[in-house]
Amino acid sequence: MLNGEKINSYREELSFFFTTIAQDLIDYPLRFEELTDLTSKSGKSRQIIVEGDILAEEDFGEWNDWLEPFKATVIDKRITKQGIWIKIWIGDYFGEGNLSEIF
Repeated sequence: MLNGEKINSYREELSFFFTTIAQDLIDYPLRFEELTDLTSKSGKSRQIIVEGDILAEEDFGEWNDWLEPFKATVIDKRITKQGIWIKIWIGDYFGEGNLSEIF
């Protein structure tokens, strides 16, 4: 995507990737299932911003689900040996981390 590739080519993989990371980074007992309406744009140097909606689920005796706004900023800091850093916002929740420490 840093090279200008379209997000549509990777929609399913990105949905799985970001929901998996969100599950690890967001410290709240929610389950994240699927991303919809994904868009991406280039940010600062070596940065991609991905936005859309994410299906969140919570167990209140039965699973209830709803859409929350989703935003992720991915910054490639490998040139300074800091890895690839990600920040994720889901509604009012926030998490961040180095991808090499998540996977």
